[in-house]
Amino acid sequence: MIERITLKKKQLLELYPRAPFNFDATMHKPDHFLLRDNEWQPGTRWQTMLWNDIRLGLKLENQGTIEQPRLNISIWSNGELTQDLLENPTTEINYRYNLQADLTEFNRIFKDSSLLKPIIHKWRGMGPLNCSSLYEYLIITIVLQNATVRRSINMLQSLFESYGTLLSYDEKELFCF
Repeated sequence: MIERITLKKKQLLELYPRAPFNFDATMHKPDHFLLRDNEWQPGTRWQTMLWNDIRLGLKLENQGTIEQPRLNISIWSNGELTQDLLENPTTEINYRYNLQADLTEFNRIFKDSSLLKPIIHKWRGMGPLNCSSLYEYLIITIVLQNATVRRSINMLQSLFESYGTLLSYDEKELFCF
């Protein structure tokens, strides 16, 4: 039986990533292993997070530009989050989504490269995405061992349904590890 929790409490935060920051190119990596713990559409990413045994639903919304980035973060929870509880996930969100990554040196070194110049121009402000915890990456790594991607996705979905929690928030239903 799938455990379902409706997250009703919502806290709003505003974060300012280091410029340049390309929201969609950073938040959506179509070649990544697809999981049912997140969803993306242009300008918005939904992601679940287990933080200190508290299941959270995140909604990250782009409210800025590449040169003046600003994110609205909605954090859904089952109960009220204290200011102390909000500070730690905020630090973790900054870390996992690389919101303060400094790409200056990379852009400076490769801006005139005949090979990389068109890519850097097209994807200006794209950063690495590392939104899973070490535990989540280990589970994904185990599931990916010697199996096709389709089979790995099916195995992970089975794990979500057997051991995960289905969180409902912001009209979405996403699993939480």
